Amino acid sequence: MHASLWQLFKWLKSVSPFFLPYIKADKVYILLMCAFLLVITVANTVMIWLLGSAVSILTATDYSQLNTTLLILAVVVLLNQSFQFAYFHTFNAVSLRYIGRVRTHLLSHVMTLSHPVTGLYERGDLIARLSNDIDRLITFVLDVPLNLLSHLLVLVFYIAMLFWIDWQLALIALLLAPLFYLLQHFLAPRKGRAANKFFNYNGDLLGFEAQTLGNLRGISSFNVEQEIQSRHAAAFDKARCWGLKMRKIDVLYNSVFALLIYLVGIIVVYSGLDGIQSGRLSVGVLVSFIVYLGYLSVPVRGIAQIPIQLQGDVGAAERVMAVMNSKPNVVDVASDELHVTQGEIVIRDLSFTYPNTDKPVFNRASETIRAGETVALVGASGSGKSTLAALIMRFYEPQHGSIEVDGVNIASVSLASLRRNVSVVWQEPFFVSDTIIGNLRLANPHASKAQIIAACKDSVAWEFIESFASGLETRIGAHGVNLSVGQYQRLSIAQAFLRDAPILILDEASSALDSESEQVLVSALQKLRANRTTLIIAHRYSSIRSADRVMYLTNDGVMLSGKHEQLYNYHEGYKRAVQWQTTVS
Repeated sequence: MHASLWQLFKWLKSVSPFFLPYIKADKVYILLMCAFLLVITVANTVMIWLLGSAVSILTATDYSQLNTTLLILAVVVLLNQSFQFAYFHTFNAVSLRYIGRVRTHLLSHVMTLSHPVTGLYERGDLIARLSNDIDRLITFVLDVPLNLLSHLLVLVFYIAMLFWIDWQLALIALLLAPLFYLLQHFLAPRKGRAANKFFNYNGDLLGFEAQTLGNLRGISSFNVEQEIQSRHAAAFDKARCWGLKMRKIDVLYNSVFALLIYLVGIIVVYSGLDGIQSGRLSVGVLVSFIVYLGYLSVPVRGIAQIPIQLQGDVGAAERVMAVMNSKPNVVDVASDELHVTQGEIVIRDLSFTYPNTDKPVFNRASETIRAGETVALVGASGSGKSTLAALIMRFYEPQHGSIEVDGVNIASVSLASLRRNVSVVWQEPFFVSDTIIGNLRLANPHASKAQIIAACKDSVAWEFIESFASGLETRIGAHGVNLSVGQYQRLSIAQAFLRDAPILILDEASSALDSESEQVLVSALQKLRANRTTLIIAHRYSSIRSADRVMYLTNDGVMLSGKHEQLYNYHEGYKRAVQWQTTVS
């Protein structure tokens, strides 16, 4: 993987169009930082020379110029530190702005991807790409270019001073430079391979941890804590092994580099003694030479370290690019708005097969759901109940046929207008760490407080909201109060009331509740369904009986519809499906 320096720079050129546009807004600050680096380098060069001059004055026992030299040195040091502060403050500000822009764009892109595409990534892995991986982008976008400029300026100024002081000693030092190149050439590709493995295994580890934290109740109920701990330890060991290899390469590089620096220093000092003995060099000038040479180790080490450092960031950048390059299953190109007046849904000759599978979920299926009708979707697991809801929301596109709402093909209207006309109450409600009123306004940002209170009363949520000291301003989620499953479901139903869409999809909102909690929501759900076209992904017998009609989805991609009693008495497959679903739930 990017084994050579040339391949690495070719890779940098290829990824530049992805990541450089986010830094263009700060180009003035970048130019300012370049100017800061020039001033800092000049100041450092002058400081080293003044230090050597002070030593020469002391060894010559002529102290008349000492005070002036030390005063100038103090002024230059103060100037240097001031520009150092300005540089690092500007660098940190630009870095954080850049990271913010990339994270915002990536999160926005993830949200525009259709749900099936984002489902390809584990939640923990996506979080790692949004945080750790993006943080590492700053290395080759800003850190490496500015460090390279700084190193080159130091090399130019310090090498010029070395040759000005004594060209013979300078030549001896520079002849040893290829040793540093050979060191990075040997270690860089190894660091790259280790980094790539580490990022992949670390992403798997984070995904496993996210799954574990999201299923603590299931883990406890299955009494598999020890098994999960063992699997976590195995996943961690894989990431740890490659992380340790990365760090071992860094330690080896630093150790060998320091050894080479000391070797060069010993050779130069030994060679410089001849200059002092012959009177060609003073002690102070040799001190300046050695200090310049010693500080040359910083840019030499830095330039040699750049390929090794970049190899560690290649994997992170490629993981971010993989998400950025992901294309949604559904492309929103239509600009027409969907205006629903009745809410009739017509499924016309619909065929759909999931990607990378051969078995069709729907095969030339056709059905009409009348405006204001409540239809229960019944079928065995994998028969297409949730898939039909996903197709109506256009998370997927069918391979053949169409779905129409009030005679309009939903593929011909914008996704935003389609989804504005559909409310969904999922089994896992959508909430973020915010106040109750903030979460409710996600469904309708323009809802008044009176409308929100009315929706909470209709969903039987107002009673428990009133019991909180802060009422609607109570925070829920992280750093907030813990709500029960039933309370979250009531808030989810309140969101549906506020959205007030003509089409309603209920992913059996009460299936996770006990019978007592379910009874509390029955009246709220009945009121919510009034004058709306409603599809219920049925898991309970009570949902089937309350529907106007039942749509039975078979495993061979066919839709059958009718009254519950008719299908139950005359279709053996439907009878088994109802018995299975009601028994399991």
